[in-house]
Amino acid sequence: MKIRGIKDIFSFFTLFPFRGDIVKAANSIYFLPLISLVVGLVSGFIRFYLNNFAGSLLASIVAVLSVYLITGIIHLDGFADFVDSLFAKGGKEQRLKVLKDPHVGVASAVSIYFLLTLMTALTYRIGNNSLVRDILFFTVSDLMGRASIIGSLFGKNYHDGLGKTFAASFKLQYFFYFLIVSLLLLPLIKFFYLSIFIGFLFGYLFYRLGVELYGASGGDIIGSAVEISRLLGMIIICFI
Repeated sequence: MKIRGIKDIFSFFTLFPFRGDIVKAANSIYFLPLISLVVGLVSGFIRFYLNNFAGSLLASIVAVLSVYLITGIIHLDGFADFVDSLFAKGGKEQRLKVLKDPHVGVASAVSIYFLLTLMTALTYRIGNNSLVRDILFFTVSDLMGRASIIGSLFGKNYHDGLGKTFAASFKLQYFFYFLIVSLLLLPLIKFFYLSIFIGFLFGYLFYRLGVELYGASGGDIIGSAVEISRLLGMIIICFI
């Protein structure tokens, strides 16, 4: 486990101005929980303190947007492309063509709107006056999304691109390293630690879906798994 890989992970998976290497990031994938910790602390603090003078709705909107100000829209873009391809007529080749099309279609625009609206509604629902719960909410949900990346990489059938780079570098021990690094978050996430295994499962299921729909998986499929798993994490926290 190479500590210096933290910079490479943050350079690829966040908007922080670090200089990193994609191959080194792929070989440091187990440090992803540290990004969840940053997301949880920043978005949780924003939601809690903004709520005190701007109201719960505005606080929830800004907190959700802050997640993407930290991590960028690389996964959201993949989710949008994935949704567009689901509505494409034809076989695997046509769906793959739409998946790789950089233009945003109507289906993807609508899906992004509903995704962000659901995230905001769930953030609003967690209630007020609990900084710990706000931080837990964003940490656990993001960690489930990060866990889905690990689950996706258990498959090796990938189209050329970033997804293939990460899959080619993935080793079984990275899964266990991910669990060990996640233990650092245990005081924050408590028994929700077990929910990351749902993220692993969703990631692998999305990988299988990618193979079924497109002949192989890819970065857009991983991005979709991240967004859906994050949303699922928010639902779990809100209703448990």
